[in-house]
Amino acid sequence: MPLAVHEEVLRAGPHVPGVQAIRDAFASGWLRVQPVRDSAAVLQLTAELDRGESEAIALMRETRAGLLLLDERRARARAGREGLRLIGTIGILQQARDRGLVQAVTPLLGDLRRHGFRVSAELVEQVEREEEQA
Repeated sequence: MPLAVHEEVLRAGPHVPGVQAIRDAFASGWLRVQPVRDSAAVLQLTAELDRGESEAIALMRETRAGLLLLDERRARARAGREGLRLIGTIGILQQARDRGLVQAVTPLLGDLRRHGFRVSAELVEQVEREEEQA
């Protein structure tokens, strides 16, 4: 995880769903901060994206990681233009559901939205339709 994302995530209060789990993952060594070496790339990306997304894209390029977690629309578009393989929070929740780790995504989306996670009504409706058909 790039430093800017680490700082952004851990700045959230303990009331935000998942923050304690992320703190625990760092404490156990399951997650770690990876500094970005190419500061020029980060600077270039910050002309159009936030620092966290810029560092995440630059780090993905450097490490050639297999998958990049991004939710913000502009960052996803930029990474997509570069051919980077992406997943978002909803995609992770859907995979968790498909593997039997959670029963449904829709209630979790409601919880996330109540805590400030922005997702379009259209996407929520799409997930609801998918779950109704399953």
